[in-house]
Amino acid sequence: MVVDTNVVIKKAVPEDAAIILDLWQTSARWLLANGIKQWRPEHFHLEKVFKFMNDGSNMYLAEMNGVAVGTYVITWADPNIWQELDSKDAGYIHKFAVNRDYKGAGIGSYLIRCAEEQIRQSGRSLVRLDCMAANPRLNQYYRDLGFSYVRSIDGEGWSANLYEKK
Repeated sequence: MVVDTNVVIKKAVPEDAAIILDLWQTSARWLLANGIKQWRPEHFHLEKVFKFMNDGSNMYLAEMNGVAVGTYVITWADPNIWQELDSKDAGYIHKFAVNRDYKGAGIGSYLIRCAEEQIRQSGRSLVRLDCMAANPRLNQYYRDLGFSYVRSIDGEGWSANLYEKK
């Protein structure tokens, strides 16, 4: 199925915070229900949404026919994850989530392409993202979208794979 051309992506405003929180928490519950330890619903709260809205990141909400279908955040630095590879030439996609009711509609790849274009329009040459190494399906999804594996990093009880596209 191909994404509907009626998807509208807008910069999120404070009134969108509850909708974004619901997208994150619903995605986290779906991941856990499917045995994927990537996000936990209790790690998401309104303060986290507002933090991204106010820290220089760009947060977006995608809607189709008045229904929230996805969200993502673009940050302009990520030294905690990318460490010494953090670059002023990169934009970083984070907190990417798609409404599970629209699974298979191509919305996810459409949103990633839009985020890539927004990053390039900002003058950055690298589009970067990360995901849990233990989520093979999501790792393959990003590779299928043209992202190249850079390396893995380990934290306390987790490992993430870093990807970029030039």
